[in-house]
Amino acid sequence: MVVFFKRCRALIITLFGVTALSFLMANISIVDPAEAYARNIFLHPTEEQIVQIRNEMGLDQPLYEQYIQWLGSSLRGDLGISLQTKNTVVSDIGQKLPITMQLVSLALLWVVVLTIPVSLVAALRQNSWFDHLVRVATILGASLPNFWLGFLVLLFFAVTFPIVEVVDGNLVSLVFPSLVLATPLASISIRLLRATLLSNLNKDYVTYAKARGLRNGRIVWGHVMRNSLPPLVMLFCQYIGHMLAGSAIVESIFSMQGIGTHLVDAIMARDLPTVNGCVLIIAMIFVFGRTLADIINKRLNPRMINRDEVLYD
Repeated sequence: MVVFFKRCRALIITLFGVTALSFLMANISIVDPAEAYARNIFLHPTEEQIVQIRNEMGLDQPLYEQYIQWLGSSLRGDLGISLQTKNTVVSDIGQKLPITMQLVSLALLWVVVLTIPVSLVAALRQNSWFDHLVRVATILGASLPNFWLGFLVLLFFAVTFPIVEVVDGNLVSLVFPSLVLATPLASISIRLLRATLLSNLNKDYVTYAKARGLRNGRIVWGHVMRNSLPPLVMLFCQYIGHMLAGSAIVESIFSMQGIGTHLVDAIMARDLPTVNGCVLIIAMIFVFGRTLADIINKRLNPRMINRDEVLYD
């Protein structure tokens, strides 16, 4: 219970730090958000109009007062009004977030489906032709930029060989964008799990299990795989927030109006309420992913509880 409260305290501090840093970075830009907003309304705004808008937005107040007011409103579920759409930030995020969550969920499914079998076969057949092929493919997959891979997929499957409509908005159209989004993480995960499996296959407990007469399948799935998963689970869950924030490129290529594209548009338009709201939501999902990873790893390896007690003391 003590560890639980200490972990909650750490999560609150993390969210507070992320929101404070985001708010600070958004407000120290050389671009005046009041001026940028005025130019969206008036063709040639006057200085008086800019000052009036700055006063209406509360940008004339000290930065710490702006942050305190925004934090208090956020705790009540009010993230402000978008300067672009004139809608509440919460409603805009509620429309954009499900699109990105579908994309990220399918991408994570790709990661799981590809990582476990490929890593296991590569580790069990170390230095075989398949293992060498996997190492080369994962290096390429981790190195290729998403935008370049996305354009190749569009060129191949939408122009040269139009197998399916990749931008028509249905579930099938998410297959290729999710695969593009999943490629870097899947490549990194395969390399990580392969290395961890090889390390555990050479441990003494494997030799002892073989001496007891246990079958190879039980040793691999019941012991080696279970002890190899915690690093992968931590990487997997931490990448949920990373994918949400980094989905803008893939969404732009495949004409998807998700939260990634929404955040980039808000940054370009100096829409501070939307920027701060999107960053807060992404940070919360990132923190949730980290907590989920800890819970899963404790189920896989209960001895991690003792390490957490030492870590948080």
